[in-house]
Amino acid sequence: MTHNYPVLLVLFGIVGLLLGALVRRSLRHSPLPYSVALLLMGLLIGLASRYWGDPQAALTQGLDQLTRIEPHLLLFLFLPTLIFESAFAMETHLFRRLANQIALLAIPVLVVAVLLTALLLRWLLPWEWSWPLCLLFGALISATDPVAVVALLKEVSSRKRLETLIDGESLLNDGTAIVLFSLFLAMLTGQAQMDLVDGSLEFAWVVLMGGATGLLVGGLALWWIERIYNDPLVEISISIVCAYLAYFLAEHLLHVSGVVAVVILALLFAGPGRTRISVEVAQFLHHFWEISAYIANTLIFLLVGLIIALRISEGMLAWWWVLGLLYLGVFVIRGAAIALFMPLLGKVGMPINRQKAMVLTWGGLRGAVSLALALTVANQPGLPAEVGDQVLFLAAGIVLLSIAINGTSMGSLLAHLGLNRLPPAKQATVASARRRIAEQLSRQMADLQADPLMARADWRQVSHSLALEEAPPRESLSESSPQDNRELAVAYQRRILEAERRYYWLLFREGALERHAVRHLTEAVEHALDGEPCIGPRVELYRLWGTPPLLRLMGALGLQGQARWLNRWLLSLSFGRMALGYEVARGFIQAQEEMSSTAEALSPSDALTQEVQARIALNKQEAIAMIRQLQESFPEVAYSLETQTARRVMLNKERYLIEQLEAEAKLESSEAQKLVRDVESRLAGLRHMPRFDTPTDFRPILKQAPWLAGVRESSLQALSHCVRRRIHAQGEQLLHGGAPAEALVVLGRGHLRCAGQPVQAPGSTLGLEALLTGHYGETLYAEGPCDLLWLPLSQVRSIAARDPVLARNISDAIAAQLAPQPAPG
Repeated sequence: MTHNYPVLLVLFGIVGLLLGALVRRSLRHSPLPYSVALLLMGLLIGLASRYWGDPQAALTQGLDQLTRIEPHLLLFLFLPTLIFESAFAMETHLFRRLANQIALLAIPVLVVAVLLTALLLRWLLPWEWSWPLCLLFGALISATDPVAVVALLKEVSSRKRLETLIDGESLLNDGTAIVLFSLFLAMLTGQAQMDLVDGSLEFAWVVLMGGATGLLVGGLALWWIERIYNDPLVEISISIVCAYLAYFLAEHLLHVSGVVAVVILALLFAGPGRTRISVEVAQFLHHFWEISAYIANTLIFLLVGLIIALRISEGMLAWWWVLGLLYLGVFVIRGAAIALFMPLLGKVGMPINRQKAMVLTWGGLRGAVSLALALTVANQPGLPAEVGDQVLFLAAGIVLLSIAINGTSMGSLLAHLGLNRLPPAKQATVASARRRIAEQLSRQMADLQADPLMARADWRQVSHSLALEEAPPRESLSESSPQDNRELAVAYQRRILEAERRYYWLLFREGALERHAVRHLTEAVEHALDGEPCIGPRVELYRLWGTPPLLRLMGALGLQGQARWLNRWLLSLSFGRMALGYEVARGFIQAQEEMSSTAEALSPSDALTQEVQARIALNKQEAIAMIRQLQESFPEVAYSLETQTARRVMLNKERYLIEQLEAEAKLESSEAQKLVRDVESRLAGLRHMPRFDTPTDFRPILKQAPWLAGVRESSLQALSHCVRRRIHAQGEQLLHGGAPAEALVVLGRGHLRCAGQPVQAPGSTLGLEALLTGHYGETLYAEGPCDLLWLPLSQVRSIAARDPVLARNISDAIAAQLAPQPAPG
């Protein structure tokens, strides 16, 4: 009896999801991981069909047909979804911070494991396997599988950095293993020769080009998504297309690493893409990929169990002792490879102690990728059938044993090592939060007790169900050793910084913060979280309030005044940077106020809280000073940004009120959707920074300069035409005393300091003496943001030669400037 294969796949998906729902519901109070239970269920179903099923029955034939799925199809169906979801859900800051360790585990550690596994196979196996075959098997079995590991970590892990390390390694070393597998398969089939140099170059090319493919697809996707506003169907569809397109382009067209391409793509979506994806869609997008990964995990673990049960040759079971020894050897080799690189691993990222190394070793489960690669060997034309059966038996056996033994015992190992609970310092901050919750619940319970409609409630029972007495008293938290106090201070400050980062995203969702500003602010928090947590000062933000690096570079190269179009572009860049700095400072001030209340809520001790509050107050003062300087010198920038932010916030509130009226049935759904679309059409135009007009007629400012009084209008027009307008940041050195002069400086607005004296009057001119001496007489600094007009000396001289009044005024001004000043007193 034959069956329509696509129909079988659909039926398998329906039945698999039903079984998955039943298993998940049954495991609510069980320590058995969901993924392990699914694999065991698939194994039992397969064994029952193999030994007790009727060979002519439709169910038996259908299951057998399912297990003969083409291995490349298996990878293409499930791998992009699982990898994208895992990388997209990853905290990109932690991934970047642990990138060196992840790369070490995913490449050198894996390569060492491959080589040692090949040696073990040559020594252990009773079959005459060639070196290429041993290396091929070492590659397919040495990588930890993201399908198994990610599912396990989400169920039993309680350490974010350790979870990110194992998760990140499992993503990247999967790509490494597939690349090495392809190289060794080519050697095994005679399509390539064993050459270390050529193999290394090919490996580097495949990995780098895979990453480049992910960057290209991700960059185009984010460019497109940035131009879409709140259309979840389109934005989610783009993410699906890109995940599978990147994998397909890399693997099947470019013949490079599809895994690396999808990892890079997902990290782009999780990092830069977070501010480009519509705020309203972001959470929906995460939920979509979470359910997609759940479906893929459910189906793939069931399918792996079926394949192991139905595809393994009975004759191979006599070699169970070889499988057992190889299973032990694989994990001993993984532990030895990690131990070999332990000194280096500890220097390039978070400390790796013995406990974490044991988790890394024991958590190296094998799964669907290893099995799919083994199926590729079993289906490879030109290889003896018995070799394919041997590879499939050993790979499937190790997959089964690693998931069944390691997966079920991982929770116990974490408990034995003390890694299944928070460190004492973090427990103290959690206790502070619980105490705060208990205080608020007590006040609210007192209000409810006063309600006549609640007077007959058993409030003693209510209080007991809330467990209000569980939080330890605050005074007991400070009675500890200096080391414990230091760890407590670190954990306390980390919690405050993490709360600050979450607050920026809250402001972003409410429309109170522009997307570029939230990116810079969250990056500053992430930098403060690296190593010892730093509440302040925020050096990255101070740099943002200064002159952009590009402008400094072009100024140093003397390129700023070379062309009028270039000057206009640089001026636009300066205003954009100024607007970004203002937006960042405003969001920073709001966050400091929120941090202050968070510090009080989580306070483990008065002394520590006072220290943190003092630093927060200083952060706030520095940001307020920057805001005031900008408001004084460039009020139009502040007005424009504040107006745009107010519009965004109020439009978001308007949308919320419409949705509330719809929920209360005071508006029909169609009417509400029409109103929401109207609000969102207005919101869409407020996603970017406002543009600032740059005037081209500078005569009103030039007329305020005393040395230009009474000159011809044509002279003023000529001087206005040759002006190069520039925006300068606080602390920037504008002129250097004794340096060759190229231009005069006319103050448009802002505050300068020259020879220790403040210069604030619009039209004030500095560097006039350079018309006579060719050098600047004094050093000039910007005391705050300032708008300056630069007049090239050569053009001033040329214009003065045609205007006697202008020439006389310049001579008088220079004479007055160079005249000796009377001695004081």
